[in-house]
Amino acid sequence: MSDDAKSHGAIGTHIKAITYEVMDWATEALPAHVPAGDLKKLKLAAGEHLAAMLATAYLGIVPVSVDVHGGVDLVYRVADSDSGALSSLLGRNGVEFADFEVKSIPGDFREHNAAASRALKRGEEPGTHWSTFVVANDVVEAAQSVIVKAAKQLRDKSSPDRARVVFIVSHFFDRPYVECLDPVIAHTLTAPTLPDEIDAMWVFFAPSHLVVWSAVEQCWTELLLGSFKEDGAAPEVDFDMELLQHYEGLFLERAGIDGPSPFYYGLGTGKSASAVDAE
Repeated sequence: MSDDAKSHGAIGTHIKAITYEVMDWATEALPAHVPAGDLKKLKLAAGEHLAAMLATAYLGIVPVSVDVHGGVDLVYRVADSDSGALSSLLGRNGVEFADFEVKSIPGDFREHNAAASRALKRGEEPGTHWSTFVVANDVVEAAQSVIVKAAKQLRDKSSPDRARVVFIVSHFFDRPYVECLDPVIAHTLTAPTLPDEIDAMWVFFAPSHLVVWSAVEQCWTELLLGSFKEDGAAPEVDFDMELLQHYEGLFLERAGIDGPSPFYYGLGTGKSASAVDAE
């Protein structure tokens, strides 16, 4: 199926696009303006570093605080932003601050990844992790329990005069989604049911799609990355990684964060256990 055919159903979908240079700026600006000790407390397994990098890039401002004492995970002074898309990104206009609570959808891969690391250190072969493909809507549905938890935390830690945003992270190896190779997926998503405490919900389908639901606009927006120049070329990406993984690696390096991040991986081909047995 051609890209044109796959994208036909996306006509009318809202998008916000930034350039490669903006994403590169975000990977530099965070370590330059946020204390190194605070950045190193971001929970890599939950994707908090990804939320910080992506929100910084699309809002165009660095957070004024990163949670180290039990507050909200990320705080942005959005009054400093010159973005014309705050209502679609935050679900609110006319606020001074936006508070982000970051949640990852529970899954088995996190423990498998840790067990595989332990096995490799012992010189053993890691076990096999199995996943089942789902549609993107199922990923959002699987987030309902953590959305409710984030809403409670925002109610307790934030205030109604601020935009209250939940940032959901889904690992591909927990819930591989069939639309992963499509250029846009926002048009495939149905309207979520969000608690009143949440003004907007960002969902990162790691490693390649980022969408936002705005409560005030009642629609999804696809957040894209590319070049506005006719001859603009994407950065070279190593180890069969996605483009956003490339920027994750830059951010981790520039922030002096050793990792490991379960989201920073490359894909290769190999033989399944059954194929080896058959031979």
